[in-house]
Amino acid sequence: MSSIRGKVTLGYLALATGVGGFVLFASADLRYLENRVREGVAISAFRDGVQELRRHEKNYFLHHGAAELDAARALASQLVRTLNDEAGALAGVARGDELPVLRRTMRRYLDLIEQPIEFGQQGGPSAEPGIRAAGHAVSVASDRLAGRERAFLASVLRQSRLALVGGVGMVVLLALAGGHLLYRAVGRPLKRLEDQLQPLAEGRFQAFTQVSGDREIVSFTAALNRMLTELDLRRRQVLQAERLAALGTLASGVAHELNNPLGNISGACQILLEELGGLDALPAGTRVTLLTWLTQIDDETERARRIVRTLLDYSRKPGLKGMPCPLHEVLEKSLLLLRRRLPGEDCVRLDVPADLWVRADPQRLQQVCINLVQNAFDAGAREVRIQARPGLPGDWPPADAGLVVGAGTGRQAVLIRVEDDGPGILPRELDHIFDPFYTTREPGEGTGLGLYIVSEIVQEQEGAIAVRSVPGAGTRFELWLPRGEEV
Repeated sequence: MSSIRGKVTLGYLALATGVGGFVLFASADLRYLENRVREGVAISAFRDGVQELRRHEKNYFLHHGAAELDAARALASQLVRTLNDEAGALAGVARGDELPVLRRTMRRYLDLIEQPIEFGQQGGPSAEPGIRAAGHAVSVASDRLAGRERAFLASVLRQSRLALVGGVGMVVLLALAGGHLLYRAVGRPLKRLEDQLQPLAEGRFQAFTQVSGDREIVSFTAALNRMLTELDLRRRQVLQAERLAALGTLASGVAHELNNPLGNISGACQILLEELGGLDALPAGTRVTLLTWLTQIDDETERARRIVRTLLDYSRKPGLKGMPCPLHEVLEKSLLLLRRRLPGEDCVRLDVPADLWVRADPQRLQQVCINLVQNAFDAGAREVRIQARPGLPGDWPPADAGLVVGAGTGRQAVLIRVEDDGPGILPRELDHIFDPFYTTREPGEGTGLGLYIVSEIVQEQEGAIAVRSVPGAGTRFELWLPRGEEV
């Protein structure tokens, strides 16, 4: 499968190859220009030397100075050596046999000027015509070579400028072509994905179609589709939560209204019990029976009032901050709400000191207890044991815990253990049990939010939670919550 990364890499390689080729070409061209400039310098130096030689020659024949003759002889010798040393540079601009002729002429000039020069009776040297003729020939040849070199160098500079412009143009075209291909590989698919996002913004959950065969786009599209699935599931959960919230509001209102008749029943029962104690005319057996029934009515009425009070407490909005609350009482209220869903009367064992207090929101802590106990029995447990004691510094984190969520608190804390005898949790599932919407139950039997909510509540209350489970040997949850003081 192709990938955007591969295409981008290929484009960068092509661009780098083009730039590298251009750099090599420019370097070679500059090296060639450097050689031509060096040859031009050598030819210009030879021409300047010839002109200096002719000046000394002219001064000697005019003033007969020995110093001028010595300087002319030295320059002539140096020019002969230059012709031999710079033969390559001179050959680059010489045509035909110009260079051998120039070399012979320069050698003849040197031979003539090194010979003793005798002046005639008219004051002119006998060798003057030959020296002047040879010098003129050398001067003309050097001027011709220098002019030809300057023209050739100007032509090379024009060609180099055109080549440089052409190379830059090729690199620019290559970059534009790479940008266009990159847009086709990335820009167009992303634009089509952007068009498919519009229905999502309008609240319509439509699956994204594949807009490209590139691996990154395929993965991105698959991730978007998974996100849509999760969003749709969360939307349904929110709707369900709204229904439950409305139902909770209704139940809270009904429970509040039930308080008055329950209070009246309890009050009437108390009055009857008092009146019955003063009726001596009733047979003893009848009085005992009535007292038993009235006592039972009063007890059940009080039990109903506790259930209503617990339901009202549970339906209240959770507090923003924790408060000191008796742990045993909170757990008792939680089990009271769960009683109808428990498999037996003594299936939950509490070993919690009555004077142990925690700093937490009571309603949120009830929700934690209900979720943990209900999950245990839904998983197949027959018994759940809840233990609590003041936490010691070495108790957290538990050494044998398979997963720990939250850092706990550095203050005094309470250690709560919720342990069951169920089938346990498989190791591959243990790391995901606190993930939202993760569940191992059959579709429709669970939302996967129970343990996620438990972990969120525990951390919200500045606590931590750990879990240890052995397949076939049960599961143990440990909660580390800030300790509260009795108020």
